[in-house]
Amino acid sequence: MIIYNLTDKMLYDLLMDTIEDGHKQELEERERLLDYFEGLNLEQDIQQYFDSDSLSQIPPMYINLVRQIISRRTLVYQQAPIRYNDKYNEVLGNFDSVMKQFEQLTYLLGTEALYTHWDDNNKVLKYRPIHFFTPFFRPNEDEPFAIMYQAESHLQARSEDAQYMFWSKDTDDMEGKHFMISSRGKITSIVPDDKNPYGDILPFTIAHRHPFTRDFFREGASDLVNGMRSINIMLTELALHSRLQLGQPVFTGLDTEQRITMGQDKALVLPEGANFNYATPNANVTAMIQSTQYMVDSLAQANNVRINWADKSAESGLSKKMAQLDLMDALRSDTEQIYRPFEKEQFEIAKRICEVSGGINLGDQFSIDFAEREVPMSADEEIKYYSWAFANDLETRQSYLRKHNPDLQEDEIEGIIERIDSEKPQQADETESIIDRIGKQVG
Repeated sequence: MIIYNLTDKMLYDLLMDTIEDGHKQELEERERLLDYFEGLNLEQDIQQYFDSDSLSQIPPMYINLVRQIISRRTLVYQQAPIRYNDKYNEVLGNFDSVMKQFEQLTYLLGTEALYTHWDDNNKVLKYRPIHFFTPFFRPNEDEPFAIMYQAESHLQARSEDAQYMFWSKDTDDMEGKHFMISSRGKITSIVPDDKNPYGDILPFTIAHRHPFTRDFFREGASDLVNGMRSINIMLTELALHSRLQLGQPVFTGLDTEQRITMGQDKALVLPEGANFNYATPNANVTAMIQSTQYMVDSLAQANNVRINWADKSAESGLSKKMAQLDLMDALRSDTEQIYRPFEKEQFEIAKRICEVSGGINLGDQFSIDFAEREVPMSADEEIKYYSWAFANDLETRQSYLRKHNPDLQEDEIEGIIERIDSEKPQQADETESIIDRIGKQVG
């Protein structure tokens, strides 16, 4: 929504119109994506494609691979990155654990906002992902200057007196605002004079799954969710056909008013000219299973993920590595295009919040080092690598221990190495490699 010069009365009227409009279609789509991510309402979603008589034979059959595929695809924050600013790290709080979920939600929804605020009790920053929000824009600007979001959960926001938080930042002709407004139009002050304490900064960092093309809200994992719906419809059809393979009793040559009782302990006596048999559908269940497996594979591969089927033959280590190349390229792209700029913007927001709300100056220096994802080596490959790296002074025993057990403290590492060095030569197994000896010490 594009905003021109506004008086307080015009801003109030605009917010009320936005609340009443509610962008229902967009919110309903985001709710559907979240339902599949959480595994909610899946049965109701596929029931609309079957009439009641069909599903009286079997219950709807469904699985949910949406969360699993997204979890295996979103690995930028699987290992916490290293941020180079000691004061920032002291007030960071649980940011890394929040970002693991935030990365998944960004992939799911396409656009996700992170609200940051100061926890005065614990003296750290706190965070809240915002799924449903309305951005407001100035003319010819791509980034919002104001945001409104529901203060409660989205279900509570449907009540008659739902509460919404509004934030705007200082512009050349407008002062930044911060207050709460209800769906009935009541304004509740949060800060003195309803003024944004952070001036020209909004306490929101927004991540987009794709670069800007036309719309501010980017496309999320709709293809994944729609594909999962089709797979569940296929599974329900498969279960229904499997049920019908038992056969449907068919009598011919009988008076329609005649009733025949069937059962294991009852003999069937048919009048002359009558026939009885079982009719079964001509469905190729095996082909349906193969089609369903193909759909699952296609869906996973479209998201740079591989499905490990139990009946597949074993793959070589090289084959597995080649299969990981697309995923690694996608993760590197996410890191550089989404999360490195996100982290820098988040630092600027955190710096202003800490300065205003916490009285802490974080300084201007900030850099971040994201962990590079590596394909796991086999035991033989690892032994060859470390033997070569030790021989060429590219790795040390300390670096080996840190990689294989990141929880070890420096004094523990030194203690392990001292115990290894203090071993007498005759006590050591000459055929045992140094990596095996260190591994026994690490556990």
